[in-house]
Parts: sequence; structure tokens; C-alpha cells
Amino acid sequence: MANRFRRDPDGLRLVLATIISVSVIVIEVTSPWLDTPRNLLSVVLRPVQQLAAVPQSVANSFNSALESEPDVKVAYENLREEYFQLKAETLLLESLQKENDDLRTLLGASPRLRETLILASIVSANIDRDQHTFVVGQGQRDNIHHGQAVIDDLGVIGQVTEVMPLTSNITLITDPGHALPAQIERNGLRAVVQGTGLLDELRVPFLNLNSDIQEGDLLISSGLGGRFPAGYPVARVSNVRIIEDEAFIEVTAEPIAKLSKSTSVLILAREGDSS
Repeated sequence: MANRFRRDPDGLRLVLATIISVSVIVIEVTSPWLDTPRNLLSVVLRPVQQLAAVPQSVANSFNSALESEPDVKVAYENLREEYFQLKAETLLLESLQKENDDLRTLLGASPRLRETLILASIVSANIDRDQHTFVVGQGQRDNIHHGQAVIDDLGVIGQVTEVMPLTSNITLITDPGHALPAQIERNGLRAVVQGTGLLDELRVPFLNLNSDIQEGDLLISSGLGGRFPAGYPVARVSNVRIIEDEAFIEVTAEPIAKLSKSTSVLILAREGDSS
């Protein structure tokens, strides 16, 4: 046997590589020994990730420049008008929030937790049939924590599933292993939204034949479980199919968020959240 390995050094190297790989996997699963080296490696590789993202950033900037309003003055006036509209709406929301807080105090109810937003830039994306994740350029130093909900300007993106010193991993709602509690905005019917491995399709399982759900219904986060605050848009029902001799109906939905186009996301952090 020894003579054969001497004649075949590639075979010996393969056996040694296999033994080392299995040992590393066992250590990773059963102990936290590799957490520190992995965090150090993430810091070392951060400049490489930034360099790799340069071509995409340049391409996005170029595309934005080509698609921008040719008349800068018109664009400025549009933005100015939009700013004042948003400012007026913000003042109204502040007034309504104060009124709501006063009513809650009067009724003896506990105040609703407010969310603050942390802007995070997407460094890289891993999108395949088995995994849908983003890597963002914010981590422990930016007060990012495991489990925080992530949105864009339209709806829910996913949640933070791994945090390192300078970066964080976000699992998207379309990931095959992801599920979140939701409800139909129209009637409050509770449901679960599951990923399918497709960026444009989600599953809404376990709804019986009498469930009041129809195409076009908006699904919003229900707040159950404590991870996703209530009221954020998640998906819109795209198809409701009754299968003969089955106890449940087949429901699919389309994500609201721009999962394939986002370059930045918002991470929700509730007031006083330090976990």
C-alpha cells in the first residue's frame, strides 16, 4: 500500500485533503473554534470583496447616468416638489404618532416599539436554487445583530442570519429554507410565506379550502414571532389553485421587494435593541 502511494502521490494528497476537509466540517458543526479565524478572514477579505464589487458599481452608475433625466432643471424641480410633499406627510405622521401614543397611554396599553433604519450596501449576492443570500458591507461595528429584519423601499427583503465584524449575511424571503408569518391585508387571515428557490415566486401553504384568499391580495408581515415587525408588505398573491381530493389549496405569491435589482437595503433595529 505504501509503495502504491509513493508511486501515486496524487492519490495520497487526495486522501489527506479528504481527511482534513472532514475534520474541518466536524469542528465547524460541533464547536465554535473556527468562529475567530472566520471573523479574521472576513476582515482580511473585505478589500477583495470591495474590489470585486467595483465593476458592478461602475456599471450601475453608468446605467443610471444613461437613464437619468436629460433636463437637470426639470429633475431638480420634481425632486424639490417631492421633498416638500414628503416633509408634509412626515409632519402629519408625527402628529398621528403622538395622538396614537396619547390614546395608548389613556387606555393603559404598552407603547408600540419603534424601528430605526440602518442603511446597508449589498457587496455580493449568492442566488441559486438552494440558497438565496446577500452580503452587506455592515457588521458588528455598525450594531448589526442576528435576526434583524431587512427591507427595501417597497417591502420585506429577508433577515440577518450571520454577523461578522465588517459584513453580514442576509437570507432572502425566497430562500427555500425561509418562512415568515404573514396575514392578508384585506381580511386579516393569517398565513405563512415560504421561499421556493425562485426570485419571483413564494409559497403560501397550509390554507384549507374555505380560506378567504384570492389573486391580488396583499400579504403583509403579521408581527408574530417577533422577528418581523407587523405591517410591512411581503408579497402579492399571484395564483390560487384548488386541487381535487386535496385538503389544502395551492397558493403562490410574488415578492413585493426588488430582490433582483436592489443595491442597498434597510436593516430594522428596534429602539433599545442590543441583542
